[in-house]
Amino acid sequence: MNRISLLAILLSVTLFSCMDNKQTDKFVFDYEVYKTQDIILAEEDRGGYLNFYSQIVNIDGKDVIIKINGQHLSFYELENGEKTHDIFIDSLSYIWSCDYVGKDSIFISCSKLERDIELESPQALRLIDWDGNVKKIYGYDIDQEELNNYKYDANKLVPPQDEFVFCNGSVIFNSTYSFSYGLLGTKESVENPLPLGIRMDTKENKYHVSKHRKYSYIKQGMYYPTYHNIIVTKSANNLPLFRYPYSSSVFEWDFEQDNVIEHYFKSALVDSIMPLQHPTERGYEVPCFYAWDKYDKYNQVYVCGIYFNEKIYGENKHGLIFADKNFQYLGEMYDNKHYPSISNNDMALSVHRKNDSIITISYLKLIKTKRDYNKYIDSCKNELQVMMQNVEDRKNALLNGCPSINFVKSQMEIKESSYKILTLYGEGCIGCDMVTLQTLYDNREVLNKVPLYIIVSNTNPSEYMQNYELTYYDKVVIDSTCIMKNIANTSSLLNPRITIVEEGEVTLDTIYQALDIEDKLLPQITGPNEYMKYALDEDGEVIITTKQ
Repeated sequence: MNRISLLAILLSVTLFSCMDNKQTDKFVFDYEVYKTQDIILAEEDRGGYLNFYSQIVNIDGKDVIIKINGQHLSFYELENGEKTHDIFIDSLSYIWSCDYVGKDSIFISCSKLERDIELESPQALRLIDWDGNVKKIYGYDIDQEELNNYKYDANKLVPPQDEFVFCNGSVIFNSTYSFSYGLLGTKESVENPLPLGIRMDTKENKYHVSKHRKYSYIKQGMYYPTYHNIIVTKSANNLPLFRYPYSSSVFEWDFEQDNVIEHYFKSALVDSIMPLQHPTERGYEVPCFYAWDKYDKYNQVYVCGIYFNEKIYGENKHGLIFADKNFQYLGEMYDNKHYPSISNNDMALSVHRKNDSIITISYLKLIKTKRDYNKYIDSCKNELQVMMQNVEDRKNALLNGCPSINFVKSQMEIKESSYKILTLYGEGCIGCDMVTLQTLYDNREVLNKVPLYIIVSNTNPSEYMQNYELTYYDKVVIDSTCIMKNIANTSSLLNPRITIVEEGEVTLDTIYQALDIEDKLLPQITGPNEYMKYALDEDGEVIITTKQ
């Protein structure tokens, strides 16, 4: 071998090694805030749910963000923080999402306050202009040949609301009207799955369904929470990008070719998210899940959010995963303080509520820290493992006897031999909670004199107690880690639990169903003839019906 050939080989090996290192370099990322800005909301935009669509738009040379506010779209300029425009939709609809294309083309997805009205007169997807004029209402016309591949009626396949993306002349939704396709992993859902995506071709004015299935890799007996819908966003290629909460991959839908491209995009902190042992609607037993994906145009990276279940780890934890525009994994950050709510070609912003009147915008700079990636990932895994073990230890300790009694005794002394414990779960039946908590409030003076202990099992106990005015009670213990919710171990909507102790013996310990709240649970708390009876009127307000 001559010297030139040897040098060529060595150079090739060196270049290959450098390229390989470049591809496999992994980083610990962080966000630096280089600027903050407060925007004082107009009176009509205060309170309620803070919903900023993931879009910054340039209107007349000004950068503008859009606030969705019930029946309004509110436009705020970033430069001066002032509200410059407002679009009112109608008083009978609620806006879920929007996509501003231009002053003459604003797509909105909204729902009627009454579901049956929407089915009879479809107006969920609309095209409006800058002045709020409705230019087009997209009905429920679905390509019949494609529809024949499924057993569902047309009005169960079409999307009534929720988020969407606008790509190449089509509006793509992440969900449908159907709630009857069976729990994920059951025989029904496997044999007749819904499609991956539903697309409204705005030129044809017609919906199309994909031949690809909504939930990938699911076989009968592989149970995952049905409640967690798939997430849809827009890829760097201007195509819809789908993420399933349990999947380590994302799926890019080239709908013009009806082809789905899979991209591996997994967190190094998470092993495979294993299926559950039984069908379930909600994800109380899933340790973690992938929540959303976004393409950050400014930094030219994909960002994926991952959440760790507080029932498993004792508190909510989350992280971010990064990949380049070709889905090459770049690194992560864990337990981050900031994340990009909105981005465009010029900036990445984090938007959060300061109070009911003010939102704070943080301008973010994505940085690669100098931390050792492998040591960082190991330390994060160790922290999560310790948190999980601590929850298990606490759970086992509480299960050694009656959990409700053990939990109260861990927080305060119980002096009585006969007493009652009411456990309130933050994810209970809303109507049941309203009736129960209204009774507690109106009878607070009487109940404060009897041995009633209240456990508030909620991740935001202060807000929950204030909203339901539980601050009037003396014997309240807080379960901010939701360990009692964990022990309840039910996948249905959790209702209040009553534990009754008479002369040191537990005579009742159960979670009541919705229909039993008034006739069985409340008399156990106040006595059979001591409490006011309540119901909900047509507007969902609590009203007094009778007093026993």
